[in-house]
Amino acid sequence: MKSRSSKVNRGFAITTGAAVALCALTVSPGAEERMTINVATAMQSECDRLAGSPFDQQRNGEFSPVNIAEIGGGAADACRMAFEATGNPRFAYQLGRALNKDDQPDQAMSAYDAAVKDGYAAAMVNYGMLMGRLGDETAEFGLYQQAATNGNVLAAYNLGVAYRDGLGTQPDVNKALNWFEKAAAEGDDTAAFNIGAIYDEGQLLPADDQTAVAWYDLAAQRGNTDAMINLGIMYETGEGVPANAEKAADMYRQAAMKGDVFGAYKFMQFQEMGVVPAPSQEGVEGVNSLVLKQGDMETPAKVGREI
Repeated sequence: MKSRSSKVNRGFAITTGAAVALCALTVSPGAEERMTINVATAMQSECDRLAGSPFDQQRNGEFSPVNIAEIGGGAADACRMAFEATGNPRFAYQLGRALNKDDQPDQAMSAYDAAVKDGYAAAMVNYGMLMGRLGDETAEFGLYQQAATNGNVLAAYNLGVAYRDGLGTQPDVNKALNWFEKAAAEGDDTAAFNIGAIYDEGQLLPADDQTAVAWYDLAAQRGNTDAMINLGIMYETGEGVPANAEKAADMYRQAAMKGDVFGAYKFMQFQEMGVVPAPSQEGVEGVNSLVLKQGDMETPAKVGREI
């Protein structure tokens, strides 16, 4: 909206006090309107900066995405002002994220609902999660399905979990794999890990260790710590691949460098066995900075954690 002109006719302004007052009345609304527009614009950028989601394909790409646990203070106020000024569902969605971070789930649901009614896919995912926490798995599944059909990667992953575990629908491993593969094709490392786990465990379909190794390897290359651990175990035991202690140790080292305590424990074991060089006594860095006490760790079966 164009603001009204701030120019005044000084010839009229200097005639009488009444004229000055009249000129002030014609100038002030324009200035106020410009100020309101500037504030609203600033709040839109602030909302995008503080609460843009890494799982939102429609977020403002000028700003880095923010995980929900890292949403900064003031995000809720900025997003509320941005949404009220524009009606843009992105700001409603981001307002929901900020309110959820502030432990205001009821208000968060209202914000998500406003975005969902405008067809905002990322909001459908978060709204679905909250519906699931309330025990309505059917509604949760329906929202994931709608968002995944609209191309949201997190929704595709969640739909894979729903079909795998029978949440809000009948279990169907083939549909689960289909949606996990769609998410993995878009770069989701956890989806790739879960495909590997399905072929590895052999509970939902016949075990296929070689296929499991391939998916674990893809997930590990993308930085998935669970995949690194499982791949390390498979290299250590020769499951699906020829046994290779050096590769196993490297997988455990990579996991340890990302903070995985079991990976650090296993890597230290391989150091003690001489598979890899023992740590230098001068200066302790990297995985050696993870201090383990006796009894802290026992060797588990291959992990299958969910994120």
